[in-house]
Amino acid sequence: MSNNPMMQFRDIALQKITQGINIFNTKKDNINERDQGYRLMVSGLEDLIKYRKQETNVDIQNILKPKIDEYLKQAAAMKAEISAQQQNINQQIQKQSQFSYQANNQNLNNINTNMNNNNNQNQYKPPVNNNNNNNNSNNTNNNNGGNNQNNNQGKSQIKEGDKDNAKFEQALGEAIVTEKPNVHWSDVAGLENAKKALNEAVILPIRFPHIFQGMIKPWRGILLYGPPGTGKTFLAKACATECDATFFSISSSDLISKWVGESEKLIKTLFKMAREKKPSIIFIDEIDSMTGNRSEGENEASRRVKTEFLVQMQGVGNDDTGVLVLGATNVPWGLDPAIRRRFEKRIMIPLPEKEARFQLIDNLLNKTPNCITQEERLYIAERTEGFSGSDISILVREASYEPLRIAQRATKFKKIQDKDGQPKYVACAPSDPQGESKVLMDIQGSMLKLQDVSIDHFELALQSCKPSVSEKDIERQIEFTKEFGQDG
Repeated sequence: MSNNPMMQFRDIALQKITQGINIFNTKKDNINERDQGYRLMVSGLEDLIKYRKQETNVDIQNILKPKIDEYLKQAAAMKAEISAQQQNINQQIQKQSQFSYQANNQNLNNINTNMNNNNNQNQYKPPVNNNNNNNNSNNTNNNNGGNNQNNNQGKSQIKEGDKDNAKFEQALGEAIVTEKPNVHWSDVAGLENAKKALNEAVILPIRFPHIFQGMIKPWRGILLYGPPGTGKTFLAKACATECDATFFSISSSDLISKWVGESEKLIKTLFKMAREKKPSIIFIDEIDSMTGNRSEGENEASRRVKTEFLVQMQGVGNDDTGVLVLGATNVPWGLDPAIRRRFEKRIMIPLPEKEARFQLIDNLLNKTPNCITQEERLYIAERTEGFSGSDISILVREASYEPLRIAQRATKFKKIQDKDGQPKYVACAPSDPQGESKVLMDIQGSMLKLQDVSIDHFELALQSCKPSVSEKDIERQIEFTKEFGQDG
């Protein structure tokens, strides 16, 4: 296996796919193990799709695409086979139950017949002509029995429907963010247009509902798109903190079920819960994985999921005032055109500008001891042209590791006092006269103090940390914005 983390991630994904397929094919008599194999295969496939999205080499992307398409078809076939197998098992169980029920009824009928015969033999009854009465009685009993049977069937169906709704609501209830994420607008560097749009769509309608009438209607769908790691999910968390609305944080895995028809019911239940708890926000991350372009080779289950999602977003027959659907994607061009239309505002979340990078670096450095001046922070912001917010976060973390690495390599430590007057050991140069000959593992845990992060540590980190977003990816995002979106 390669030492490159991205290559390791890809190799592990392929291993999961292979293992899942092997389990599925070798455990044909055990539906539970086959289901586990299917889930393992799908997990590996999702990881492989993520790897392809982050891969900057176009040739590798083109090689992986047909392979991923093949795996997607295989996963759909596995899902259908499990559903058919489960249906056969259910039918067999139902037949066995029905056979047992009929057998028990036959035994009871035999017992009743024998008892009636014995009673008739032991007791004399004069002949009476009751044909008319019997006919009337039988007709009445038959009618009552039919009505009771229909009523019982109706009640059982209602109970089963209630159970299904309760099950779906319980599953989706975990997606409701009950605690504020503690991320504020001030924590989001730059992205002023996106903040204004979300403020118009979420904050102001809740604060001033009487204003949003007539043509000034709140936006019902907002799509945040852009390169990976630019802060789309972070922005959604800030939105959840700033507003007093019920926040549903959903991924495609929450809405996709292996059982036929359940995915559509989950989507319907999600929107039903959002309407009941409005004002509410439904945030769907990586929405492209669930609502991609429709094609001729697409399986029927995926098509039904998209159709149900379209119907619910349109809100036909429902009052969707106070319900906002907030979607996030790295590949907006992969969305189905009908889904894209439902998102009334489409906002690009671009790579951070110099000022935004400076603010982000400043926010991150405030969380770690450092001796970096404002001028040096501005220098780092200039050196990180083309970095995403996630790339900058990784850079700061990499630089923060350098003092620990220095301590690991050190052969001398000198004793100092921290700001609380407590004695500590800090790594020093071998030529330092105050240094004591020690290695890192000679020092007790609480006695170690790392050097403050400095600009030298960032220089080392900049040698190994590179931007994760390619120029071609940025160009494609800009082209989509010119045609369908707006800058954030």
